[in-house]
Amino acid sequence: MVMNTQQLQYLIEIERTRSVSQAAANLYMGQPNLSRVLRDTEAALGFAIFERTRKGVRPTEKGAQFLQHARNILREADFMERLGPNRFQPNRFRICLPRSYSYMELVQQYLGGRDWHNGLDAIIREGHSRQALEMLDNGSAEIAVIRYSVEYQDYFSEQAAARELTLCPLSRVEYQIAVHQDSPLALKSAISKNDLEHCTDLVHRDTFYPANRVDSNRPQIYVVDRASQVRLLQTMPNAFLWSEPLPESMLKSNRLVQRPCAEGGAQYQNALVYKPQCAMSEMEKEFLTWVMERG
Repeated sequence: MVMNTQQLQYLIEIERTRSVSQAAANLYMGQPNLSRVLRDTEAALGFAIFERTRKGVRPTEKGAQFLQHARNILREADFMERLGPNRFQPNRFRICLPRSYSYMELVQQYLGGRDWHNGLDAIIREGHSRQALEMLDNGSAEIAVIRYSVEYQDYFSEQAAARELTLCPLSRVEYQIAVHQDSPLALKSAISKNDLEHCTDLVHRDTFYPANRVDSNRPQIYVVDRASQVRLLQTMPNAFLWSEPLPESMLKSNRLVQRPCAEGGAQYQNALVYKPQCAMSEMEKEFLTWVMERG
């Protein structure tokens, strides 16, 4: 069987979109051509890579193993290309962060404290934990900081191990309540959950987790953009936001205050996830050490 990297990219796009037709559209090729590539590859392998479901296609058990090898091959091919003079990028930096004020500030400190006389090629993405693992898988990121409820520690450890990734736990945070300083809640030293009964909850947690789909009569606005969260807090005095402890400079500049919850907030674990360091740029390796020292 002769297979090239382009074929592998086609199959990984099918996996990513869960649809042959959508993958074909994204790849600017006809669906019949992509379907033929899939059929020929499956015939050569002797097993089905995908199976059809009501929600599209999904990898079979053997297909998932095949696609993992395909991603590894494409990644190694990319590393080999980078050895050439036209692709060498000493300050290449690919990272995925949770939607977190503190970790974005940490990255800003790192980037702002260095001299980029050799240029800088940085891409900073944000996403929830599952998206971060997918980005590490497909090569969109070399390093990720993920955040998950503490009860999902085993799940994410298993997911990282299955992808041959290293997961290094960092700090653990207890979420608090952020409100505008003109909110009546700002006058309290600690806020009870009863105090929130008639307030608007700005929900930004990962809705993948059942624990975060709260059945409540309380008004809720789902918003993940951090600037939008702040604007809503400033214009809706009865709104509140569960979040990590926020930097004092950010609270002050946006006229926000943060209070603990009397009954306790949700516990979240931060973790660093990365691919083998041999594949990283020197800048990424340096950042890895730098962030581990700060937790």
